Amino acid sequence: MQPRSVACWFHAIAVAMEQWTAQHRAFVVEAYFKNGDSAITTQRLFRRHFNIPRHGRVPCRNTVIEWVQNFRESVSALKRKPRGRIPTVRTPENVEKVRMVIVKSPRRSVRRHSAAIGLSVRSVRRILHKDLNFQP
Repeated sequence: MQPRSVACWFHAIAVAMEQWTAQHRAFVVEAYFKNGDSAITTQRLFRRHFNIPRHGRVPCRNTVIEWVQNFRESVSALKRKPRGRIPTVRTPENVEKVRMVIVKSPRRSVRRHSAAIGLSVRSVRRILHKDLNFQP
């Protein structure tokens, strides 16, 4: 077994420990388009371009395809933000409503407060805990 050079070994560890940079992503997208839409060829060119040893870490085939697809859709190889629910309960208006009701009658139960405000019990508890920093 031949010893690796220190620079080669260090580069392999650095690539393995960090997230893929914009330079890596740009190279992958360019190489993919230049080589006739081949993810395997793109991986080989990536390994050669960044001097990654034989068993070093390179982007997998699915990652290459995902970056190219993101680039085609949004002209960026970066990860798209996931579509998620927009929180509608913990708005500043609702937080202020809960604060006013609690200040007005602090000994009342959360269930009765939620009925008075028109929010669910869970939503009122979440606002009390996360926004107003009240403990149970």
